[in-house]
Formats: sequence, structure tokens, C-alpha cells
Amino acid sequence: MTGWQGLLIENRQRHAPGAEWRPRFFRPTSEADAGELGRLLRGDARLQVFDTIDRQLADLVRTRHPSRTLRDDEIARLVEEHLAGVPREAYGVWVHYPWSHRLVHLLDREEFIELRTNRNRYKITGEEQERLAGRRVGVIGLSVGQSVALTMALERSAGELRIADFDHLELSNMNRIRTGVHNLDVPKVYATAREIAELDPFLEVRCFPDGVTADSMDRFLLEGGKLDLVVDECDSLDIKLLIRHRARAHRIPVLMDTSDRGLIDVERFDLEGDRPILHGLVGDLSPDLIRGLSTEDKVPYVMRIIGQDTMSVRFRATLLEVQQTVSTWSQLGSAVVHGGAAAADTARRILAGEPVPSGRYYVDLEQIIGGAQRGQQEGAPAPAAQGAPAPAGTEGRGRAFEPGSLAGVAGDAGAVELDRGRLERLVGAGIAAPSGGNCQPWRWVYEARRLGLFHDRARSESLADFRGAGGVVALGAAAENVVLAAHREGLGVRVSPFPRAGDEDLAAVLEFFEAPVSGVEGHAMDGLVGAIGQRHTNRRVSRRAELAEEQAAALLAAVRSIPGADLQLIRSAAALREIGALLGAADRLRLLSERMHADLMKEIRWTEAEAEARRDGLFIGSLELSPTDRAGYDVCRDYRVLELVRSWGGGKALEKQANKAISGAMAVALITMPRAGLEDYFQGGRAMERAWLTATQLGIAVYPMATLPYMFARLIRGHGEGMEPETVVAARALRERYVRLFDVTDATAEILLFRLSLADPASTRSLRRPLEDVLLVR
Repeated sequence: MTGWQGLLIENRQRHAPGAEWRPRFFRPTSEADAGELGRLLRGDARLQVFDTIDRQLADLVRTRHPSRTLRDDEIARLVEEHLAGVPREAYGVWVHYPWSHRLVHLLDREEFIELRTNRNRYKITGEEQERLAGRRVGVIGLSVGQSVALTMALERSAGELRIADFDHLELSNMNRIRTGVHNLDVPKVYATAREIAELDPFLEVRCFPDGVTADSMDRFLLEGGKLDLVVDECDSLDIKLLIRHRARAHRIPVLMDTSDRGLIDVERFDLEGDRPILHGLVGDLSPDLIRGLSTEDKVPYVMRIIGQDTMSVRFRATLLEVQQTVSTWSQLGSAVVHGGAAAADTARRILAGEPVPSGRYYVDLEQIIGGAQRGQQEGAPAPAAQGAPAPAGTEGRGRAFEPGSLAGVAGDAGAVELDRGRLERLVGAGIAAPSGGNCQPWRWVYEARRLGLFHDRARSESLADFRGAGGVVALGAAAENVVLAAHREGLGVRVSPFPRAGDEDLAAVLEFFEAPVSGVEGHAMDGLVGAIGQRHTNRRVSRRAELAEEQAAALLAAVRSIPGADLQLIRSAAALREIGALLGAADRLRLLSERMHADLMKEIRWTEAEAEARRDGLFIGSLELSPTDRAGYDVCRDYRVLELVRSWGGGKALEKQANKAISGAMAVALITMPRAGLEDYFQGGRAMERAWLTATQLGIAVYPMATLPYMFARLIRGHGEGMEPETVVAARALRERYVRLFDVTDATAEILLFRLSLADPASTRSLRRPLEDVLLVR
């Protein structure tokens, strides 16, 4: 070890961060203090002495004669009169800051405060300044709280500050905490107390270096006199709640700055003893319930506290990156300093007795300065992908659908006429079929003893469903249900897919017979009919279990009962992890694509009332989301958030839900047809329904996860039309991994990819539009 290294170690040990934060005062007019001051001067070779008492005295006499412009000789005379024979070196007080080895000569307390607050005058009246000097303020959390405390110290808007934080200063804190690098690893309370002492050594400060807990909360609030205000800037949500419960009990107002959009939150528990905690935004949430949650799991509560619809877009985007590319939510020094100033201003007015009611107040600089040019308030949710052009292949979306007649389609004279009750029972079974996003892309027309099944493309086509193939799968599943229901009614059924040349809207015509005729459906699968009303999607996170061979065989037999259809199963842990990763990546691509995001958001029904009124789409409650995942969905509603995440190269959090869903899978299954024509997708839909009904009878939960294969369909057969170039590149990379798991070619129709699991019952099931909306009898 070289000499300089040894000296570094010795000095590092000698100057390790200490706990000193109180300055020492020496008044030389006291013999004892004079002796102590002499010993300090002789004993500390590193001591730096700062003596500007002459300038302070000159400043003092000038401020006491505000109406006159004093000449230098007049100032000198007034200073001598003021000293009244006391030697300059003995006048006032010498303040020793042991942590920095500085000794500073200052005016004593009363004159120091008089001169320090002189420029406050009339902004703060003398009467107000005197009233404020008797106020006690507690600040909990010293990242944002440091800025609040220092600003209050600058204004001297309180006579006592109690500051609490259990943490030490880290380099990553210094983007928003104004302090020097020499304070690294110093407890935040001591670093803040030192800053305050160097601003005003006479201001009373009490430090709580262990923060506040359930055991110490009342001591913080009450010991040495009840606080007049609490400033809450802590990160611990359970402590946030506890602060308010105890402050309300003691009738102490609470103030909070969030450092987002300049939000200042005021709760006047001093005036409203029964006021709901956090304005009722968290209901009766108990501190015990959220104690110990991870940063990620705190996100939904943070959103409720700050207000999802009023958060800035950048803050919402940052929440998606928590514990992905950032360890916690981000804050800027400018926002913290601005918020500290706004909070300190609000605190002063509350303490001075001005009328500041409870509420949430925004001082959003981005909106105030230049915000008018943006045309929309930053915090308000924007329509997803507003104004986005229609993706290629979906130009017909949104047009009113008028199903045509069955003219030109040959009918069998032996077909029976269905009475209204029987017709409604058959179509009722048909509309119980699954469809992508529960879009229900069917319109049924009963005409001349024929039941026509039309494809309402406006309901099904999207960028995620290339040329409506997924909608055709749903129509095949619906036709399968009608066949099974007809067999239960004792009827034979003939199904004619796409019977009219060149007409892709008429997916099938079904005819019904009492007597045996050629070309009718077989009865091998009739036992599945009882499962039609039970079949549903179950997205619950499941427990891991093995898929028994007999179960796999039953599913395979159900699929292969449709000529050409096949079923592939992934069951090994390694393969499941890989398909989980691919599905997650597909979810991320879908959400980060403006067009696909817009399609997805149109599928979701955000309230029970909306789901009941529309009776289509996916009710958010059916997605079986954890509170954190639900919060993520809420954040993702606004594409501006995802646009930022995309520009940052982020979004890994968007993959977690799929990975979680696969973690407990028995298997992941893929149903295929050898070719990719419309009739193949239709027959593949029938095979899918047979497999799903079989799984239902076996007690196996089914969760369709179709984004990946239908994205690949657009990539392969549509050459990526409508997809952003970077999405195409990413999808191709996923395809290379995908074909190592499944035996498919570019010619294969991939009908449905789905998870099989043993899961608890689903929370809710998707609704269906009423028959009168989908059935036309001519």
C-alpha cells in the first residue's frame, strides 16, 4: 500500500459521516463561552473562521433607516452607536459548525432574525411573522420534504421544524435533493438539519433519524407541543395512511406535494374532524393491508392517491417501467423544488390563518407555459389512437352491416320449417360460441327454411386479426353449436360453408331435416351439447398440474374429428417458459403499436354498466387482473403513455401478464388446419369448439391467447401490411423462435393458441347480445 493510500484510509476513518447537526454557540461577553471559544480556536487546526460582523451591522442599521440613503460615514457612526462600546469581536455570537469546521461570527438571535426576515416584510407582515414564529411543523420524508423544509426555513414561516426520515443520502437522490456530495451516506435528517442550521442557526429543529412508525407517530405529532401542520412526503403508503389517521385524531392539518403536475394536496383535519382520509380516494384502506408491499405492488394505490386521470403522461409512462428499467418512480429536481416552494407557500398561509380549504390544487407549469398550444390538458385521458388511419385490410370497419338475403343459394325442398321457439333455441346456442375479444361477428338470417350465417366484418376485423380470419373461426364455432343443438332437437343438419361464389360475407347456410338425407352432419360429437352453456374463457392464474394422457387424447380426438384439423401440445417446463416469453412479447408489440392498441382498447368494457349496456367486448373484470395489473391497464388506456414507453425502448412490464398466465399451465395448445382459406378457418372454428367443449367436460379451463398466430398471419400472408416497420422486424424474430415449438409452415392456418389449466372458477363470464340484435327472420 502506497503512502497516499494509507493517508486516505486514515482520513476516511477520521472523517466518517457523523451525527452532528446542532451548531454550538459562543457569546464572548460570557466568560465561560469566551474560554470555550479560545480552546476551540487553539485546538482545531482545521477550523475556518468567517467574520463579517461589520457588514452585518452595516446592513442592520441601513434597514432601520429605510427612508434615507446613508453615506458610509453615517453608517460607520450608527454602527459605533449601536455597539455602545462593545468590541466587535465580542459582539453577537460565534457559531461553530462542527461537521464543516467552520466558525461564523453572526448577529445574535433577535437581530439576526430581524435582518434575515427584513425582505419578507409586507409579503409577510410583522404580526404574521410573529405568529409564524410560534408554529410547529413536521416534515416526514426528506427527498421532496427537504425542499419544503429548506424553503420554510428561508422564509422562517415556522418557529420549529420536526423532520423525519430513516434513510441515508445516496447519489441517486441527488437529482432532486440540493446538497453537496460530501453528505453522501449521511442520514437525510442530519444532512437537512445541517442545511437549515447553516441558513439559520437559531431555528429550532428536532430530528427523527428512524423516521416515524406506528409506535413513534404520536411522539412526533405531540411531544414538545402539538404540531400545527404535517407535511407528508414519505414513500411508505402505510405511513401515509397512518399519518392521516393520527393527524385527524389530533385535529392537525396535512399537506402533501406529489411532484407531478404541481399537485398540492390539502386535508384540513383541524377544521373537519370527520374528513375522509385522502379525500376518500382509498376508501377505508388500512395501513396494515399495504405494509411491506413492493414498489410495483404500490402502483395501484399510488394511482388512486395521485389520481389516474390527472397524472401527467410522463409519470404514467414511468409507472410502467418501475422495477423494469427504473427501480422506482422518477422525480425531477425542477418539480421537487417547484413543489417544495408551492408546499411551503401553502403551509405558510395555513399557519398564518388564511382561508385554505381542503382540496387538490394544480400548479402545472407544462400546462401554464405553452400548454395552450398542445390543445389538451396533459392529465386528461386521450382517446386511444385518435385520428389513426385505418389499417390496411380493414377499410370497411365501422360501416353499418345489412345482411343480404339468401337469394341465389340453392335450397333443399325437404328442409323443415323451424317455428320461432325452435329457431331461437338453435341461434341461442350459436351465439354462445366464443369470438375474439367477444366481438360476436355474426348476423343470422332465416329465410325460406334456410338459416344463413353472415360475417359482420365491421365487428371482427382489426389489425390483430388479418382479413377477418379470426371472425370466421368464431362463425365456425357458432355453426358447430347450432349443429349440436339441432341434434338435441332431433333434427339433421346440412352445413354449406361459403355457398355463394365470391361472397365472403355469407359464411354458411344451415338446413334442417326430420328425415335422413345425404350430406348431413354426423352424430359422433353429440355428447358435447350439454357443455355449450358451461363453456367460457377462464383467465385466472392457475395452479400447475399435469395434463393426463387420456385428457390429451380426448382433446386430440375432438379436434381431429374435423378433417384436416390437428392439435399440438406444449407441456415441458422449458417449452412453456419459451411460449410464455413469446406471448408476452406479442402483448408488448400489440400495446406499443398505435393501431393495434386502438383495436384492443375498443374491445374493453371498463365498467359493469358499460358491459351490460353493450353486451359485447371484454369486461375488465373478466380479465382476472391483480390490482397492480389492473392499474397497468388503466395506465395503458392512453396511447400517449405507450408512445413514450416505446420511444424509451421500454415496455417489458407489458409482458408480465402473459408470463404469469403460462406459469401455472398444464399445457399450451395450438389448433391448425393445413391451408389458410376461409373455409379452412371456418372448419377450424368447428374443431376449436369441439376441443373447448371437451375441455369443459373434463374440468379443464381454457384461455385463448390468439395475438401471436394472428399477428403472424398478417406478417406472412399480408407481408406485414399495416404494421410499423419495427413491429415487423420484432415479429419476424418471434416467428423464428415460435416455429421451433410448433410444427407449422407459412401455409398453415393457425386457428387458435390457448392455455389449458386447472383454475378456480372465473369471476365473470362474457355477455352476449340479445337475439333480436343478431337474428333477422324474413
